[in-house]
Amino acid sequence: MANVGDKVPSATLRYLGPDGPRTIGTEELFAPGKKVVAFALPGAFTPT
Repeated sequence: MANVGDKVPSATLRYLGPDGPRTIGTEELFAPGKKVVAFALPGAFTPT
C-alpha cells in the first residue's frame, strides 16, 4: 500500500492532450513542488 511521501516508480505514461497523444515521464508528472492526487479503481469486468 502506498503512503503519503512514498516515491512513485519511474515509468513512461501516455495521455491524450489538446495537441494529440503525448508521452510524459513520472519524473515530470510528479515533479517536486506539484501536488498530485492518485487513485485507482478495479476494472468493471475483471476478476478482482
